[in-house]
Amino acid sequence: MDIRCAGPHRRAKELSHREGCCPKRQSTTNLGEAVMNTLLPNQETMDKPVVLETKDLSLAFNEDGEEQVFSSISLRLHQGELMLLLGPSGCGKSSLALCLNRVYPSAIDSLVTGGVYLYGKSLEGQDPGDIAQQVGIVFQDVDSQFCMLKVEEELAFCLENIGCPREEISAKIDEALRLVDLTDWRSAHIHTLSGGMKQRLALACALALNPDVLILDEPTSNLDPLACSHLADLIHSIRKQRQMSILLIEHQLDAWMPYVDRLAVMGTEGKLVYEGEPRTYFANFKEEAQHLGIWMPGAVRLHEQLQIDREPSWQPLTRDELAELWLSKPDSVKRTLLQQLEQTDVSRSKLPDERSADPSGKEALLSVDSLSFERSGGQKILDRLSLSIPAGQFIALVGQNGAGKSTLAALLSGILEPSSGRITFSGRPLPDWPEKELRKRVGLIFQHPEHQFVTDTVYDELAFGLRLQKLSEEAVSERVESLLEQYRLQHRRDFSPFALSQGQKRRLSVAAMLSEEQQVLLCDEPTFGQDAYSALELMYSLRARVDRGLTVIMITHDMELVQQFADRVIVLGEGSIQWDGRPDALWDWPEEQLRAHKLVPPLSAHLKNRLRRALRRTQEICGEVIV
Repeated sequence: MDIRCAGPHRRAKELSHREGCCPKRQSTTNLGEAVMNTLLPNQETMDKPVVLETKDLSLAFNEDGEEQVFSSISLRLHQGELMLLLGPSGCGKSSLALCLNRVYPSAIDSLVTGGVYLYGKSLEGQDPGDIAQQVGIVFQDVDSQFCMLKVEEELAFCLENIGCPREEISAKIDEALRLVDLTDWRSAHIHTLSGGMKQRLALACALALNPDVLILDEPTSNLDPLACSHLADLIHSIRKQRQMSILLIEHQLDAWMPYVDRLAVMGTEGKLVYEGEPRTYFANFKEEAQHLGIWMPGAVRLHEQLQIDREPSWQPLTRDELAELWLSKPDSVKRTLLQQLEQTDVSRSKLPDERSADPSGKEALLSVDSLSFERSGGQKILDRLSLSIPAGQFIALVGQNGAGKSTLAALLSGILEPSSGRITFSGRPLPDWPEKELRKRVGLIFQHPEHQFVTDTVYDELAFGLRLQKLSEEAVSERVESLLEQYRLQHRRDFSPFALSQGQKRRLSVAAMLSEEQQVLLCDEPTFGQDAYSALELMYSLRARVDRGLTVIMITHDMELVQQFADRVIVLGEGSIQWDGRPDALWDWPEEQLRAHKLVPPLSAHLKNRLRRALRRTQEICGEVIV
């Protein structure tokens, strides 16, 4: 359903009766007015020329069209505009992006109908290489974009491909690196860059071609919170400088909301269900968004959760907007808000003693003693790290990009060997465990799902580990069918794992690694690429396994998940443990320490501090007693 193409009363009726979209708190008339407001164009944006347009664009895999990906997508992207494209995992967002610069259907057996137009001219029949100079794209997995060993070589390769004169290449490399603040890394090897720096390099490669349109496909999925904010600020600055049009595909929204001009939402069937202003959508269609598994901005979630003196006509989208709204309230309302936030934290912190963040006095399931690890060439990643992990804890391992989190996970799983020090699992040194037995007991979900796949179909990927356990084929089939249903992969059972969407790949990698015999599960960014429904479903599943005795060590940059699910959080930095304790205590760490490790407190913790400071100022001025 495209709500732009029907009359306002019909649109209101359709939206109010959609499954998962039940704005019962509004009358149909008010909903119709909200939809009408959605359709009112932003005059400043609409006055600018249309740069990129799709008309009834549809994509199906295989030329006979048997596997429909998305259908009838009609969008307009104006000059200098940032449009955010949302939708559940697997709805076709990335495939749509690849159609916009004609990578599809050129690179894959597929059927594309409808049209894509750049400045009113159809792109059909044009060479994809020529189109790429005008419509640039940064892929979800930036490593898959790189062809060369060094930063400057990668940029030179891009420029040489478009026939840039040799005498101009060096200056263009300098300019691209300056834009993304990588000037000092011009001669660096790409594999030595952090995740955030690789994202900036991929962006520099796209910018070097000076495109009119830039498509960003989940550019912050593996970045620490501060790197996310810096990248969003950088993109905004470049957009303003160049009047570049940007289509952004993203699940994590908080860093981007200050800069989004318009919002487009795709539904589960690959159709456009909304196009309009972000504030209108999140104010009026929260239930529909939840039904689709869309991650809502933190300010929207928290404002809805507390429901104190809410402004029905205005929806805050950013943490600054929500803070400004709450701080404008009378002190009595501020106190109520503060009490509700603290009660939420208290209820989360009431955990059984055996899951306390303090491991002292408990028998260690995993023990790390003076662990060090160096890369070839002498680069030290971990330095004399010691750690004790009892059974049945949910541990979040956090820290900035490049802190060594993934390296530590690989060491704990036995995939890497330490340069020095010792790891003990269940009372035995890790090297003394037979590999087959260790794999049953300690699982590792890789950061990049593709690095984990070993078979040609989704079904066989799920069956692979079960067959290694010498189970009967009947038992294997029963277990695989259960996993396919649990992780919503039934309709992809015969697909290659590499042909799945990023979110589907992540679900497959998790499902393939889970085993009832596991005692420890190491998860490296398990919610990467997931919509909200899939991510929270996974997190609650892991939490339930922890309650039954599993130890989960989760690497993540999502502090909201840390706050909600973890019993204990470990901050890794400079090769060692910088902090170890309860999540709610971490946010009381000095702000400069948090920023040094690229950590941003959850919105609830941030707002608690703002409210406390405001009430404290009132107390100092008026002598009031703050409860």
